[in-house]
Amino acid sequence: MEKVQRIIVKNKNGFHTRVAAMVARQSQKIEKIWDCQLFLRRADSKDGVPCNSVLPLVSLKVKNGELVEVYSQDPGSDEAVFKLASFLRQTVDLEIPETEVIDSILQENTLASEKIFESINNGLIAMDSNGIINIFNRAAEEITGVKAKDIIGKKGDEWVPNFNLNDLLNSKRENFGLKHKIGKKWVITNKSPIIIDDVVMGGVVIFQDISQIEELSWELHSVKELKEKLNNILETVDDGICMINANREVTYVNHPFVKIFKKAGTQVLTRKIQDLFPEEKFGNLFFLGKEELIITTRDGREFIMNARPIMIESKFSGNVVVAKELTEIAKLADRIELLSQKTQYLQEELAKKEGLNQSFSSIVGKSGALIESLTVASKAARTDAAVLIRGESGTGKEMVARAIHQASARSNKPFVGMNCAAIPSNLLESELFGYEKGAFTGAYKEKRGKFEIASGGTIFLDEIGDMDKAMQAKLLRVLQEQEIERIGGVKPIKIDVRVIAATNSPLEEMMKEGTFRRDLYYRLNVITVMLPPLRHRKGDIPLLVEYFTEKISKKYDLPKCAIKKDALTALEQYHFPGNVRELENMIEGGMTLSNTEWITLQDLPAYLCDEDSKEDLLEKTFSLDGDNLPTFEEMERWLIELALKKHGSYRKVGQALGLDHKTISKKVDKYQLK
Repeated sequence: MEKVQRIIVKNKNGFHTRVAAMVARQSQKIEKIWDCQLFLRRADSKDGVPCNSVLPLVSLKVKNGELVEVYSQDPGSDEAVFKLASFLRQTVDLEIPETEVIDSILQENTLASEKIFESINNGLIAMDSNGIINIFNRAAEEITGVKAKDIIGKKGDEWVPNFNLNDLLNSKRENFGLKHKIGKKWVITNKSPIIIDDVVMGGVVIFQDISQIEELSWELHSVKELKEKLNNILETVDDGICMINANREVTYVNHPFVKIFKKAGTQVLTRKIQDLFPEEKFGNLFFLGKEELIITTRDGREFIMNARPIMIESKFSGNVVVAKELTEIAKLADRIELLSQKTQYLQEELAKKEGLNQSFSSIVGKSGALIESLTVASKAARTDAAVLIRGESGTGKEMVARAIHQASARSNKPFVGMNCAAIPSNLLESELFGYEKGAFTGAYKEKRGKFEIASGGTIFLDEIGDMDKAMQAKLLRVLQEQEIERIGGVKPIKIDVRVIAATNSPLEEMMKEGTFRRDLYYRLNVITVMLPPLRHRKGDIPLLVEYFTEKISKKYDLPKCAIKKDALTALEQYHFPGNVRELENMIEGGMTLSNTEWITLQDLPAYLCDEDSKEDLLEKTFSLDGDNLPTFEEMERWLIELALKKHGSYRKVGQALGLDHKTISKKVDKYQLK
């Protein structure tokens, strides 16, 4: 059972080094008499340190007035605990130490510390608050090539500039695992300031030579990378590849070789290649790479086979045998042309992706339609031109508007959003332009409008199509003159605002009907960003599901869920009239209802589980009568998919649909029909 005595420390300097030495000395005497071990800890802590050692006691940093506990778990230690506690309570006695004995203890600890510093294999540098080096051990000499006698007492940065020792003192921050280069050596460092009572008293740097580790790590990484690349190449090529040793025994066959010659890998390994093809004659010239064989399979396909010698340090160690289908060579020209077109297309897509500003990285998706829209938005961010974002509800119009703002030169200025449909028309003017004190009943003080607040930055006007015509005229004047007038005001106020508008309304139809001003449309529609609906970028659904599960998990402190394959398939087949917002709501509901780490089909809305509902949705999507006609892109995707199933190659699909194969290739990538 633990014996405990509590004491309030009354030494004005707390447990400084000399007091710690006195306590350690007294503890050693008491422990020897009562044959036990004594410990000290703070009253609010479970962890203590031995009382018979100076450094642990100093490391506690006990201050005047703190409540501490002396304790022991040894049987019969009650008197020992009481004696040491009584000693700690004698404040006056602690101020008059046994000087010679205490100095001896301090000297022993100092010598022991120096011995430890010199014996460790890691480099150690210690300095005072002025950056003057006072410890520079033997390992530090060996690693840096600098002698201790040359550096002690001098500024460290003058001798070891790569360590940035002054930054350590100024930043007051610890830095671990930093890599530096000293001459030709690489070292990894841990840097810590010495802070006492919020004052930097110095700093310590510990570093280790990792040059050999770096070299071995790089070599091992290179070997692994080379092996992985080679294995991927061997397994993905269309040619059958077989490796044999110097005795002409099979050591490796790739998957195409097994498929071509109907010979399972486990059945051919260690067998001689002649035994695998008993009807063929493998002469020495074949293994020297000077002769080829024509092999006909049972299904009548012809293959040309050749062997290439493997030479290691000028010694023959085997062959690589390659089998290539002769009919494949005839197709090679068409494939090369097709691949070149694909390469050009991918390069164009990659250029678009790389051209996107980092501000757009928060928008999840890799589909061609989305990347094209974001590319336009990224280019729009380079200027202050007005932007009109078009797209269905839930496609992320405000996210794109914020990304344009963050990517622009106005990123450090305000971004002010305003939903024009959410504010009654009689209040919209005061919200946008503000009002003067006394302008109307209840206007007890002046109020700045959204345009004033956004001055210097960007204002985002969502649902612009729901603004009435009178307000449209006032907005047009603001866009033209770059100035506003508050309600009740007589003096125009100059503003500098970049306008981004968004809508899911058919503005062109509204102009014909006279409900939307044509001049305002052309003023807003300088750059148009068309955001695709989720049903046109279904390849992004798995990415969005993963993103939303992680987001919702953090938001509600829920365990992160994965989605079952059938549930994901149901989502991919759904029409998503509510787009990305609807998908997020589905995932949030599914994670809330799920009792496991998986989102199942049963956790999703019921209409996804009902097969009849699925058929109704499919029929609804491609209905050819009524108001729900499919979009051009939906029909185009369906036609290309149908033609691919029937004809197979891009060239034949192009001939059937009256398009060239390059266009078909681009459409396949756009709709992700691979």
